[in-house]
Amino acid sequence: MAPSTQSVLKFINELIEASRSQAMREIEELRAIAGGIDVQSYDTAYYGEILKKAQYDIDEEEYRPYFEQHSVMEGMFTFLQELFGLKFIPQDIPLWDEKASAYDIYDGEILSARVYFDLEARKDKRGGAWMHNYQTHHCDTQGCTHLSSAFVVCNFPPSSDTTPSLLRHDDVVTLFHEMGHAIHHLLSKVKEHGVSGVNGVEWDAVEFPSQFLENFAYEPKVLKLFATHHQTGEVLSDEMIAKLIRAKNFQSAIFMLRQLEFSLFDFELHLKLYQGEAIQELLNSIRERTSLIKPPAYNKFQNGFSHIFSGGYSAGYYSYKWAEVLSADAYYAIVDEGIFGSELARRYKEIILAKGGSQSMQELFVEMMGRECDSKNLLRLSGIE
Repeated sequence: MAPSTQSVLKFINELIEASRSQAMREIEELRAIAGGIDVQSYDTAYYGEILKKAQYDIDEEEYRPYFEQHSVMEGMFTFLQELFGLKFIPQDIPLWDEKASAYDIYDGEILSARVYFDLEARKDKRGGAWMHNYQTHHCDTQGCTHLSSAFVVCNFPPSSDTTPSLLRHDDVVTLFHEMGHAIHHLLSKVKEHGVSGVNGVEWDAVEFPSQFLENFAYEPKVLKLFATHHQTGEVLSDEMIAKLIRAKNFQSAIFMLRQLEFSLFDFELHLKLYQGEAIQELLNSIRERTSLIKPPAYNKFQNGFSHIFSGGYSAGYYSYKWAEVLSADAYYAIVDEGIFGSELARRYKEIILAKGGSQSMQELFVEMMGRECDSKNLLRLSGIE
């Protein structure tokens, strides 16, 4: 999606400059709680945990009773119906596991797609969470339309006859993230298989829809649709929701600089040939701006940074942040409009989701928003002033 190397470098460097002042303040907070010792890079995680507990004191276990899996699922479906006009109708069909489920998705009154969920951990199941596209919306050579289908797979705590599956809030965020990928694939209206759904979407834009939907897992109006205590029915309080949001943005500027350091190093490394000590010198020069506490000389992070050559991320680590800017900008545009009943949400469905990889995301984003992307909203989302 990025039009040139210069546009990527400009993007990274602008975010570095915007984040440095707050990151410096966050480092000073660490030094203060460390009692005046000379804080080294290997101390930051330890003192960071002490500081986080002192400032936010979030107990994940306190939140679990409010995130019963079935309640979260139903709330997510209600949210997607309010936002996009989608209905999820459960299907009583044979599946590979008794805990798996299938839903037909109706866009208004029209059958649009099917989604399968396999959300609970079990023996011999692959770990992690992901969306996998099973069938892609397209028209074949006979003019027959094939509807899309996809899987959403997670490894949430297993339920039993006596114990429900209670999620951490991080699990809720994961579910929304993977569902963002899923509806990007499932709501495609493109007729050509190779650029329908998630197929053909630019590498630096493919995480946009997942991160966009993930953001709503912190939105109070959305949380109140499903965050109810599974025993008492009590709705998650505004205070507990505010704690979640503050904890999400803890040391966000430090984290931002760290990710930008990785992005810039990966990108610069691919601009020309670096060999021998020149690689360490490049990293050192980048750290002059991004690493406010310098790592020790023996640190050889670059030797284990596999993104620079594997997994499709070569010269593409910046794509994490590039997609986050898109998602934050679209998210705040809809939130500021009022979320439910949002005209922009309808345009997001009809332009971003429906058109898949048939056009550049740059073109689609401008068509939806009526303007270029604004990176300031990523700073707003991260709590960076």
